[in-house]
Amino acid sequence: MDDQNRLKTIDDFMLNNEVPLDLDDLMVVLAAAYKVPIALIGIVGEFEETFKARYGTSLSKVSREHAFCSHVVEERKQVVVNNAHEDPRFKDNPLVTGEPHICFYAGTPIEINEQIIGAVCLIDTVPREIDAKYLEVLDRIGALVSQHISLSKEHEALKREHGLIEKSPIVLATWRNTTSLKLVHISKNSENVLGISAQDLLSGAVELRDVLTQDAESDFTFAMQAHVEGVETHSCRLQIATPTRTIWVSMISTASFREDGMLYSVQAFLFDTSDQKYVEDKLNKTNQRMRLLLEASELGTWDWNLAADVNQVNKRWCDIVGLEYEYYDTSSRFFRQLIHPADYVKVEKQLHEHIAGKSKVFNTSFRMKHTNGSWVWVESYGKTVESDVMGKPTRIAGIHRDITQRMESELHERKKTQLLQFINKTRASYLQNNDLTMACQTVLPELIDISDSQFAFVGQMKNEGDASRLFIHAISEIVWDNSSFSQYNEYKKRNLYFSSFDNLFGTTILTGEVTISNTSGSHPNSKGVPQGHPRISRFLGLPIKVKERVVGMIGLANKFEPYTVDDATFLQPLLDALAGLFYAVELEDARAVAEEKLRKLAMTDSLTGLYNRRAFINECIVFSKQHHSACVAIIDIDYFKQVNDTYGHDAGDQALITVARKIAKQNSSPNVVARLGGEEFAVVMLGKNKKEINTQLEALRIAVEESVVNYKTDKINLTISIGATFVDSTYGADFSSLLSTADKSLYKAKEQGRNRVVWGEG
Repeated sequence: MDDQNRLKTIDDFMLNNEVPLDLDDLMVVLAAAYKVPIALIGIVGEFEETFKARYGTSLSKVSREHAFCSHVVEERKQVVVNNAHEDPRFKDNPLVTGEPHICFYAGTPIEINEQIIGAVCLIDTVPREIDAKYLEVLDRIGALVSQHISLSKEHEALKREHGLIEKSPIVLATWRNTTSLKLVHISKNSENVLGISAQDLLSGAVELRDVLTQDAESDFTFAMQAHVEGVETHSCRLQIATPTRTIWVSMISTASFREDGMLYSVQAFLFDTSDQKYVEDKLNKTNQRMRLLLEASELGTWDWNLAADVNQVNKRWCDIVGLEYEYYDTSSRFFRQLIHPADYVKVEKQLHEHIAGKSKVFNTSFRMKHTNGSWVWVESYGKTVESDVMGKPTRIAGIHRDITQRMESELHERKKTQLLQFINKTRASYLQNNDLTMACQTVLPELIDISDSQFAFVGQMKNEGDASRLFIHAISEIVWDNSSFSQYNEYKKRNLYFSSFDNLFGTTILTGEVTISNTSGSHPNSKGVPQGHPRISRFLGLPIKVKERVVGMIGLANKFEPYTVDDATFLQPLLDALAGLFYAVELEDARAVAEEKLRKLAMTDSLTGLYNRRAFINECIVFSKQHHSACVAIIDIDYFKQVNDTYGHDAGDQALITVARKIAKQNSSPNVVARLGGEEFAVVMLGKNKKEINTQLEALRIAVEESVVNYKTDKINLTISIGATFVDSTYGADFSSLLSTADKSLYKAKEQGRNRVVWGEG
């Protein structure tokens, strides 16, 4: 048993004193009904039991040690003692041996807030038995007593509250809804507060409506009708005209409803706010004059109550962003959602710093969304005007000023300077590194920033035969799945191309015109984006041209506001700069190709496509520096003059081409093959030893011998003679002597009958 909480409950209900419960009459009835001489209600305290109601005894309290009701409290249930003289617990109890000579006892618990605080008990001086049904009724009487004690406390609290109300400037009134709403209660202080006595109002001698002004009567009628229609709470301000003065009261009313939804009653608090109304009127007049001054100065005002989260603004504030004053939402959430996303973090940071006391004033510039979709630049200045007892701001007031024209002019000039700077940066990067891709990647973040976009790319057209592809120099780094990761890797390897042009950026490439799409999916060539890719809501495609020929493009996406032709015009200097760089790269590429062609022409035999003598000498010197074990061989077509004389020079050319192809096929890099002139060829072959290379030379000789040159209707058979020398040490400095040795070996091959390989000593 938690006796501490039990005793606290007794104390809370003020049951530890001798003030009666006004239940003595109940004890009289109970004693008569049960035919016992004594009936009691006992509250068991810490040291004694106090009888709060009694019949048949003059005792008002007994020691807790001897109290029979203590057993009911401890056992938390009904206790019946049929004969105390025979019960070892009670036979020596002073209440048994002396007054009131208890022999029979039946007690049932009194329970308050789940605590057993005492008992309702029946006492007789002779032994007796009691029926179970009577004990059940006794339990119900105990429950009723418990309820009576609880209600008594509530009643006392209500009496104290009514007493406080009657001494306060607040009137409590209750209307009951029968056929109509009728005033059934009003606190006695009504005459002091409302100027009308409670007796007159309750008797009907005076109706509350009779003393209200016409507008106030209309407001009062509206409030009551609203409750009839099902409105639970309502508040309004009423004006009462008495013979001596005018009283302003605020009324806050609450309705109670029956289970069927019909109105049961209305309770209202009415309190005098005349002084407050006077101050408000004075403030309104002052504020009205201030508003006129502010409106004349084109300033918007704001007044933010932080605790209530109510931000009051004037009409000019609404005009700045195109709002109807009547539809302005006073919550700070509404104001915040108008701030440009790019400015939101800055505004929040500065506002919180001011609220935290880190700055004396809140002063910043930012963009707000106009109802027509544009962005308006405003300058906002605010300061804390009220704080709580802890010094924490509770109200901040300030002004708004439209600075759009000034900011757009400054921003345009700043962006022009920024554009010029990063155009120069692009050119400088290219000139320094001779790397156009690096130059484009360097300035891409600045391009995104200056265009207020989320994504961007820079591409250059690359022609490959009849096909054209867009090579991506720079692109926003977005990875959302495996496919895009592969694409991103290709971009990092400088191998990312766009070849499909049936889309938005393709429109720019194919038409050579600026492409603008400000609504997702609205353009006929909108194709959407891959699953998982960020949504493209707006797109601007800018062609890069050289002499009206599209050589590349810039793609921009997801600007906070719509793209316009002005955006394209503004970025034209960048397009011209990139066009110049693209053209320079094209010229450089063309020059490199031309030089390579000239180099090949200077080093290549025009008929066979093999190296000529000069190139052969150069390549062999390089070969000799890298490989120190090789063979130098000279190959001659046998009886070539006879082929020319018999079939003509065209047939001779076909013969030369056939032999050249056989030699080249059998000698891939690093071997060096050349036509030295006429029908004479030369080869430098890599090999481990003379035997290995001889096998290769023999295979070449046989391949030529087995080949046939088809010339018109004739079939021409050819053979070759080969003179070779093998070396296994450095020979680059004396390469001419190796050729001479191979040449001598060739003559020996011819002397020995041709169509053979002859080796000379190197």
